[in-house]
Amino acid sequence: MTGFDLDHLGIAVADLDAAAAQYRRLGFQLTSRGYHTLPPPAPGAERPLVGTGNNCAMLRRGYLELIGVTDPTYEGRLRGDIARYQGLHIIAFGTGDAATAAEALRVGGVAVDGPRILERPIEEQGQTRLARFEIVDFPEEALPEGHFFAIRHATPDLLWKPALLAHPNGALALDALTVAVAEPDDFARSLGRLLSVTPRAEDVLVLELAAGRVRVVGADWLAARVPGAALALPYIAGIGLRVADLGRTAALLAANGVAHRRESDSIMIGPGQACGAFLEFRTKAAAGDLVSENRG
Repeated sequence: MTGFDLDHLGIAVADLDAAAAQYRRLGFQLTSRGYHTLPPPAPGAERPLVGTGNNCAMLRRGYLELIGVTDPTYEGRLRGDIARYQGLHIIAFGTGDAATAAEALRVGGVAVDGPRILERPIEEQGQTRLARFEIVDFPEEALPEGHFFAIRHATPDLLWKPALLAHPNGALALDALTVAVAEPDDFARSLGRLLSVTPRAEDVLVLELAAGRVRVVGADWLAARVPGAALALPYIAGIGLRVADLGRTAALLAANGVAHRRESDSIMIGPGQACGAFLEFRTKAAAGDLVSENRG
């Protein structure tokens, strides 16, 4: 088992306002709009804006991020991601020590920099405080399917506030990520090397994390189980969430007119209803025990 957990997943969207409205319709409570910044170039200097913003659904473990371009002059990777498809592009694995994680990757022969610092101002009771993140980017050439990285939250208290953790759909925790690729064995080995975990064959390939799991599937699996997922591979396809009560989740979706498929132990929402990624709600955890605190 790896020391990493499934920290958060970023859904890149062309229209943040519309995406936020849809996720509220799906039953998520979202944070206010935030804007990513970099550290000031000199003491007292203005903080440079990255050019992206987000709204997040904070869970008792992990979170979902809706992210989009907020500056028309932005020329970063996210713009190209959205042009390819709206949906999951950002996969963050939590670590308690970003510097140690980076060094372990280098010792293992993986060329990584960092950790680098990313910050986001958060308005709180009329004051601005800075959420701070330490990030180790996994090499793009090793995993070109998306933006994969390790993250340490230096200020978790600014994000995981009790008032933000209650969702009308009953969502509790981020449990699973599903990635669809043409060659599942190759992708699972590449990701497993970075996470120091050996893929396990079930009905699909599974990488078990300290909390959460990654499922690696092929085109046939996707076509059989996810109506409307017709994108060319690779496609970071879906999100697994633990909920308190499937009946409560189904009632909320029905009341809000959200199309969904109910099975005995799960509820599936197709990518057309969730900004490009399918959502799968279950009451049983995919892996690991639910905890109320994220890494600090």
